[in-house]
Amino acid sequence: MLALLLFAQIGSVQFQTRTAPDTVYVGQQISYDAITLVDDIARTRLKSNPEYTPPDVRGVTVYDFPFDTAAITTVVGNSTTFRRYVYHRALFPLTPGVYTIPAATLTYSLPESDSYYSERTTYTAHSLPSTFVARPLPVNGKPLEFTGVVGQFSDTLYSDGSSPRVGEGFTVTMRVNGVGNITLLPRPELRVDWADVVADQERVVWDSAGTVVRGAKEFDWTVTPKVAGALFIPPVRYEYFDPVTKQYTAALTPTVPVTVTSATSTLPETAATRPDSIGDTPFPMALRMIRSHPLAAAGIVAFVLFLVIFLAIRARSDPEGD
Repeated sequence: MLALLLFAQIGSVQFQTRTAPDTVYVGQQISYDAITLVDDIARTRLKSNPEYTPPDVRGVTVYDFPFDTAAITTVVGNSTTFRRYVYHRALFPLTPGVYTIPAATLTYSLPESDSYYSERTTYTAHSLPSTFVARPLPVNGKPLEFTGVVGQFSDTLYSDGSSPRVGEGFTVTMRVNGVGNITLLPRPELRVDWADVVADQERVVWDSAGTVVRGAKEFDWTVTPKVAGALFIPPVRYEYFDPVTKQYTAALTPTVPVTVTSATSTLPETAATRPDSIGDTPFPMALRMIRSHPLAAAGIVAFVLFLVIFLAIRARSDPEGD
């Protein structure tokens, strides 16, 4: 489909906007470029960077790409050499219909003469409004579990690597990678019949290089086992519509094995008890015995005290050793 190319030329500065394609499915990306062309004379006279004001478009999700200085190019038109600057954004329509993109503006100042003290004149270039059409997604073949995801995606599922026990929660994360409106990707449902599952945090990672919105969204759950054993987290199916193939498809996570131990299982002594150190006591074996057998230790202490008292009384009654 042909892109719309709109010109608003003022002096030696040209301002253009371009929308492509002009027809998409709901949730599919529209690319909107604002292009500034500055000839060599104007470029030497500009004392400050032009100010670009993008249009306010309703009913869409907007991604503004950072300005890429590496994308500045030189073009020739009508025997004139221009430097070409591009501001790129992506639009994702949320509902079917005809969308109007209002005019964008570019404001810049040029001196009235070559004199250093010359007054500056401010110019404002406007693009013409443009339109595009968002078509509804096809009804044929739409899965019952479909939640409106459009793009091309793959996904993975993994746990936090801990050794869970019954009644103790651990984290399970699903990462959805691909091309599309990643910010609005909905959370899938995680079903684990041997555990309680509670939704937790979400994170979005957006790769802003290029002109296509791509990246990943991560979903966390806290999973608390109710039984022990060699178990597994079942696959999660993520339905989406591929606007390239114009078909509904799905990404499927692998099965994740999990070994859950009993809540009453004991840990090795080295992990369950704090090892004795020199600072604890000069008699570490005696301290360990007291910790392990408190009643026996109390009996031994009582016997020693009785023996000491008995010997003290006997020594007092027989001071001369008779």
